[in-house]
Amino acid sequence: MLKRILLILLALFLVAQFFRPDRSVPAFSDSTDLLAMTNAPAEIRTLVTGACYDCHSYQSTYPWYAAITPVNYWLQDHINEARHEMNFSRWDTYATSKHAPDCSEEVREGHMPPGNYRFMHAHAQLTPEQQQQLATWFDGVVAAAGGSTSGTSERHEGEMHGH
Repeated sequence: MLKRILLILLALFLVAQFFRPDRSVPAFSDSTDLLAMTNAPAEIRTLVTGACYDCHSYQSTYPWYAAITPVNYWLQDHINEARHEMNFSRWDTYATSKHAPDCSEEVREGHMPPGNYRFMHAHAQLTPEQQQQLATWFDGVVAAAGGSTSGTSERHEGEMHGH
């Protein structure tokens, strides 16, 4: 009986491999990308692409395990949700959104990239200095785009002065 159940589960798993989530991306121009629009320095480009672009852009690089159902559905759902919140491939529409000022705060507080992503991707494990460098750069980019970083800047200035 146990053998039969295991064979049925194996068969279901094998059949499930024929079903894949939609990974298509809409047409977009490289000119609307965060790094192109901001002319980011090379070091920042490396940090942003390593820590952010797999989920927050149309330039996702899928790991080997993204080919296994049901992991691929979970992963694609995570990417779709991340792109909805902030899509660096469409920086032209997100630069002044309510989410843009959160970029620096999320990095500064260690929420981005998330721990499960950092665990699986060594290139996303930012040092405290890299976190600060990236957060400061995001503050400048958002301010230049007309977004507001005053809440995070004032709070962090207060923290630096011991308040």
